[in-house]
Amino acid sequence: MFCCAFASICVFVYLITASDYYHFIELLTPEEQAVRKRVREFMEKEVAPIMTEYWEKAEFPFHIIPKLGALGVVGGSIKGYGCPGLSITANAIATAEISRVDASCGTFNLVHTSLDMLTIGKMSLAWRRFHLKT
Repeated sequence: MFCCAFASICVFVYLITASDYYHFIELLTPEEQAVRKRVREFMEKEVAPIMTEYWEKAEFPFHIIPKLGALGVVGGSIKGYGCPGLSITANAIATAEISRVDASCGTFNLVHTSLDMLTIGKMSLAWRRFHLKT
């Protein structure tokens, strides 16, 4: 990532780099590669251009949340409850791609996936086990 500052305006330009020294991408399944591509394209097109303005105002772009949900990565590796049931690797890749563009969006996704949905998934499963046995 390269940041040019002119007259207090910061424009982020994502440079194409050869940083995959270990050929990590070649180890990904086609599904994981698709997740990476889909999330990267969305974040660079929809989020990167607006984030500087939101950072300067100390606000969060809540209008992108439905679009983030439409990517099919919110909820990560959780199965059911409207979550995508991604592989652990695909979930990690999606999180890395979101955070690569904006850490606050990555944090938002992790909090709602890990704290909210994971808790709902685990507690609901425990509740069902307890009540179905009795």
